[in-house]
Amino acid sequence: MTQERPKTNDQQLAIYEGGRVMAATEEVPKSYVEVTTSAGSDEWKKAIASEVESLTANKTWKLKGQVIRHKACLVAKGFSQKHGIDYEDTYAPVGYLNSIRAKLAKCAANGFEIEQCDVDTASLYGKLNEEIYMELPEGVRELLTLAECEDDVVCLLLQILYGLKQASRVWNETIDSHIKNMGFKAADADPCVYTRGEGDDEYIVCRYVDDMLIAAMNKAIIA
Repeated sequence: MTQERPKTNDQQLAIYEGGRVMAATEEVPKSYVEVTTSAGSDEWKKAIASEVESLTANKTWKLKGQVIRHKACLVAKGFSQKHGIDYEDTYAPVGYLNSIRAKLAKCAANGFEIEQCDVDTASLYGKLNEEIYMELPEGVRELLTLAECEDDVVCLLLQILYGLKQASRVWNETIDSHIKNMGFKAADADPCVYTRGEGDDEYIVCRYVDDMLIAAMNKAIIA
């Protein structure tokens, strides 16, 4: 008795369509860039156009071009800082995903209310320990009404600013101290997970940089 030879990958992927055999060996593009460079680019573009047409016909979205507000950030030239002179540590911890999942599971099991919030302009909160001077950016002098100042006037930074090497570390120390001053205790296994109280009076805070989850039995208390 003879054994049948194992089929090759091409044979296993063969598709029979209308009596014709089409080898399905072409990889499916994972992005639009791959679509434009793939061998079947034209066919993939037709498929995309068909999908977009269906979504549009189904009124899946509404296109809007309204500008809600213009946002500007003054960013320090952190790349010009020198370690040991105007900054030391830069590390700042973030909450572990497993810790957040565990707390969410606990909240769901105990019927806790959860609110999510983020701190606006977080990188501007925190006092600097280092002595750092910054030149005034173009256009700022007029806004600060410094017409009588000399041209070589500079800023002595008192608090952190976007772009500084130590900004994330200082922000972490600032928010960590603030939360602990409210009576919360950080978990031993995760310094970004805090708890206060027990049972129905328990509060939970999970922090990831400037995003936070706040949980408690009563939603009104969270607010």
